Amino acid sequence: MNADAPTPPQEPFPGFGLRLRREYIPYVLESHPDVDWFEVTAEGFLEQDADTLSALERLRGDYPLVLHSLSLALGSPWPLDREYLRRLARLAERLRPERISGHLCWGGSEDRRDSLFPLPHSREMIDHLVPRIQQVQETLGQALLLENVPAEADGQEIPEAQFISEVAERSGSLILIDIENLLGSSVHQGFDPANYLARLPAQRVREIHLLGATALCEPAEEATPLPPDPVWELYLLALERLGPVATLIERIDTIPSLEEMLNEVARARCGASRHLAV
Repeated sequence: MNADAPTPPQEPFPGFGLRLRREYIPYVLESHPDVDWFEVTAEGFLEQDADTLSALERLRGDYPLVLHSLSLALGSPWPLDREYLRRLARLAERLRPERISGHLCWGGSEDRRDSLFPLPHSREMIDHLVPRIQQVQETLGQALLLENVPAEADGQEIPEAQFISEVAERSGSLILIDIENLLGSSVHQGFDPANYLARLPAQRVREIHLLGATALCEPAEEATPLPPDPVWELYLLALERLGPVATLIERIDTIPSLEEMLNEVARARCGASRHLAV
């Protein structure tokens, strides 16, 4: 990937997506639920049998897919895992994902690359990350979306928003913002998340992760107003600052039914209707 190449223009709103679990696949193929796209977690499908991968290919005919990696360990000191990258590239070639994303972090050890630890925000780390990200992008044949991870440490050399922006611009990559992680980092580090969003290159932010969609449509005047939800409010602010960005509705502490997650998508669409043409 050429870091100096112009960033592609932001597309019309790609809608709301869900993480695809293996048990969802038969229902999705048969019933075609009202979801705009699905995320495939690479580690869950690298070792799948031929029938499952064929089902994914059929699903790709009905829905755009995006691919998310947990094991790139971009900031780790050891070399990138070339065998893992080859397998990831083979899966990407088969599924033809619209986007591929990974966390901007380092792994806990060479055999625990899926551990997500925050990086020091320094010039030295930027210089370390850029060629590694470019190597990943060359292998995958497309720009990588870099996802922010929660960070508690303060006193960094470079503010987080500037750090992720510079890494993306120098490596020719794109950005994925996890709203829950951003909110948590802002509390622990004492920065203003609105300021953070304003400092990002909006044209590079191509996806948002939103933990649930607790906000409903505005209640009727006679109903009791819902209490403010800081995650939802920050998400709406992100839409105002960044424009119509593809949004994944996720759960991380439970394994929800597909019906639950479809309800989450419906609530998110309704709650965001004033900000997006959905």
